[in-house]
Amino acid sequence: MTSSVGAEDTADSPRGKFPRDIRWLAVARLVSEMGDELALIALIFKLKDSGTTAVSMLLAVFAGTRILLAPLAGSIVDRFPTRRLVTSVSCGQFMVAVLLSFMDGWSVYPLVFFLAVGGSIIGPTWLSFIAHVVPAENLSRTYACIQSYRSLAIVAGAGVGGFIVDRFGSDFALLIDAGTFLFVAAVSATLTRKRVPTGQPRGLSGFARGFVVFARSPVLLWSLILLASFNMSAGVGEVLSAFFVTDDLGGTAGDYGIILGSLGASMFVSGAVLSRYQPRLGDTTMLMMSAIVCACGMTTYGIAPSIPLAVVAFTVTGIGLTGLHVFGTPVLVRHTNEEDRGRVFAASSSVTMGGMFLATGIAGVMGELFRPRPILVGAALACLLSALIGGSQIRRYDKARVG
Repeated sequence: MTSSVGAEDTADSPRGKFPRDIRWLAVARLVSEMGDELALIALIFKLKDSGTTAVSMLLAVFAGTRILLAPLAGSIVDRFPTRRLVTSVSCGQFMVAVLLSFMDGWSVYPLVFFLAVGGSIIGPTWLSFIAHVVPAENLSRTYACIQSYRSLAIVAGAGVGGFIVDRFGSDFALLIDAGTFLFVAAVSATLTRKRVPTGQPRGLSGFARGFVVFARSPVLLWSLILLASFNMSAGVGEVLSAFFVTDDLGGTAGDYGIILGSLGASMFVSGAVLSRYQPRLGDTTMLMMSAIVCACGMTTYGIAPSIPLAVVAFTVTGIGLTGLHVFGTPVLVRHTNEEDRGRVFAASSSVTMGGMFLATGIAGVMGELFRPRPILVGAALACLLSALIGGSQIRRYDKARVG
């Protein structure tokens, strides 16, 4: 792989400054993620009078689109230059978001579909761009920086979004969300570096290329299994945590918010630390250690007898989750070719999000039969097993490939 990074854009040391494009990309992801949180809250309140089924369909349309269109999205990412692609897609999302602010009822869903189509393209595009312009030795530090901005956006976006929707209404909130797409388009249009794909197989073989790459690489396959298992556990937690906090721990909605806040704050702080300091251990070792830390935090959360211990457990979980993102992505980059990277990122997103979507349904059914605590503990122990087995296999095959 050849990099388009110039000497002036390369960090001289692990503590060097990030390239100009990466700094602006991080800001763009911050604004974009806050806009996503704002839009989600706005759409939920726009549809809540139609009942829980309407809200469930909203989430299903968004997730289902991201899952099913991954092959097409990845193919697009690997076919068009980053600057042109992100700018044009973001402008399209701007127009869709503006239209959403004037729509109600069932007419919302087709527009949500188009927003999700754009999101399924933008995510792999940015990840592929980062891998193209950042030197390999700085990748984990760069992804840590991006992750810290995203974590901050999720924490702040929920609070700001709730305030805006409550004070000014859903329609106004969606117009603000539309503005975030214009900001992302502007950042993309001013990129000084570019990723220009060199062509790819067309037809069905081209669309399926990302999944084929995973199937042929033991390192990538075990990495996908590892990340999917944690995403599935996260899906279980999203469904059952509110019931666990209120029914098993005797907490309130405020306590639930504090616990979630501790997770986001932990991910922000750990991401900021890892963006400045490069661990001496290899990324596969750090990936396995992060998975074990995350699983231990999740298990502690499941057996926690009180709210304070649950907060501590989620703080530990956040540290591990950050490591999974920060060290898992460079492993993926190192074991893929530049021309396949968009499709590989899209395939990874499709499988992990699909696992999470499936887990939320299973958790809903199991939650009707059992109390939340044993389900949460079971999911956490499954992740611990995945961390030990999957992590070992990733390190084994990675060493064999290097050797």
